Amino acid sequence: MVDSRCGLHCSDCDWKESNGCGGCIETGGHPFHGECPIAICCQKKSLVHCGECDVIPCGKLYAYSYLDPEHGDNAQGARVEVCHRWAAESGNQVWQNVLLTDSGWYSSFECFDKSTVHQNIIRRFHEMLGKPAEQAKVLFIPTAANSNESRPAAGACFAELLSAGILPNSIHIYDIDGTLTLDQAMTYDVVYVTGGDTSHLLRRMKETGFDEIVKKMVYANKIYVGASAGSLIAAPSIGKPYDKEKAGLCLINAYLSFHCPKGTEVRTDLPLRHIPLTGGQALTVSWAGYELIDAKERE
Repeated sequence: MVDSRCGLHCSDCDWKESNGCGGCIETGGHPFHGECPIAICCQKKSLVHCGECDVIPCGKLYAYSYLDPEHGDNAQGARVEVCHRWAAESGNQVWQNVLLTDSGWYSSFECFDKSTVHQNIIRRFHEMLGKPAEQAKVLFIPTAANSNESRPAAGACFAELLSAGILPNSIHIYDIDGTLTLDQAMTYDVVYVTGGDTSHLLRRMKETGFDEIVKKMVYANKIYVGASAGSLIAAPSIGKPYDKEKAGLCLINAYLSFHCPKGTEVRTDLPLRHIPLTGGQALTVSWAGYELIDAKERE
């Protein structure tokens, strides 16, 4: 039942009855503690709840859901997940095409030979495409590869798209500079974000507004493929919890680690589940959660 704008269940609020509060929907965005900027925002946009927004979570909702360890969500992002579920249940934003890889199709960025390609990851990519690969258009983002050490990995990511059947002239390289419009971005079937400098990548996204474009693409069921840094930015944060400056895209409600040795222990000191990935592993992510793809089948 939709009982709030932001996904925080008003019906479960300890203050509702004692303060005679009808909740943010019934009170027109003015619950017992005063005007709620999130509720007002939804009303101005004629949205029933935040799950119908194409940039969820925005900065306001992120602050409520992820940045306040005392009064915010427990676990982090709980209300965002509720909004995603509400949107899916009503037929809006049933997105399911996010593929977060440790090292692309390969076992690692240090080994690009054909024997290390994992066909199960490529197969899932093809399933997401839903059409012949030679008909797909890819927006290729190498922005994180800003050093001599990381550029070969970006080249390998480009090559693996070719190995998956994407035609060379169907891959548009975009080094995030703010010139790409939303309408232009929506003409692509896939956005592929490579590895490298995670902080630089996320900063460029936020400076140019490309982070919002990516969210809108994902919620329109375009395919998002991340490799290493390109995957890490999909988490709620690329740094420590509750750090606003390190806020990620929140495409998955979990903290991620990449290039981990096999047997790496899951961290238990984080306010959300922790997922360590090793070479050849990937996550498929949708509004409903995630699934691990393991490296069990190779060409």
